[in-house]
Amino acid sequence: MLTQRLLVAAVGLPALALLIWLPERAFSIAVAFILGVAAAEMVRALVPDRPWSIPLSAGVVTALYVALARSGFESTEWSFLALTAVVLALILRPNARLAQSLGGWWMTACLYVGVFGSHLVLLRLEPEGQRWLIVLLAATFATDTGAYAVGRLWGRHLFMPSVSPKKTWEGAIGGLVAGAAAGFGAALALGLELEGAASAGYLLLPVAAIAGDLLESALKRRMDVKDMSNLLPGHGGLLDRLDSILLVGVCLYWMVRWFQV
Repeated sequence: MLTQRLLVAAVGLPALALLIWLPERAFSIAVAFILGVAAAEMVRALVPDRPWSIPLSAGVVTALYVALARSGFESTEWSFLALTAVVLALILRPNARLAQSLGGWWMTACLYVGVFGSHLVLLRLEPEGQRWLIVLLAATFATDTGAYAVGRLWGRHLFMPSVSPKKTWEGAIGGLVAGAAAGFGAALALGLELEGAASAGYLLLPVAAIAGDLLESALKRRMDVKDMSNLLPGHGGLLDRLDSILLVGVCLYWMVRWFQV
């Protein structure tokens, strides 16, 4: 297992570096494709015996949504409202008709991956967008690593056992400290600034990373699956690696929009 994870990381990290280095248009096309695959993967995990046309349609719609977001289509407000309503219905009201229908889950995959994921493209469009993406990855990976390391060494008190039984409060605090330090340190090293007290917003990045992980865990529990797929040996599916990045992307994008110097 560890060998598989290291091999995937050895390929994945250079691939991420190349993705960030790409010109904006190529980056946006690549991200739209990746998010489309992730949405299709989610639907496929729910109905593995159904025709491939169902998950593929979710992938196409998700990629098109990302392309619309890049084009300046004003969809943010209603998209977030729709996403919130659908996810709450699926997680908090498991007996709701929407939560028991394939159409409801298809819509969830498109909104969850498309709405959150489109912020990666929007962030890249911002001034110094490439460097802000590095900050995003630094904060996300540091949160994950810090939470894992501290949780393994000192974790005693369970965080949210009904959603993710292995996570602890100690690990969450370790991830919070590591993620905030990495995000702030990366921004400082890259010469990026936020206005005055807004620098405290770096604390929100690890919070978003942890929340993104928990959100996907809650969705997988409702879907009754362990991983979205086995696309990445030792890591699970593509969406299992993107869960934290998606929500951190939303958080950082709005921080940059509102508070960048």
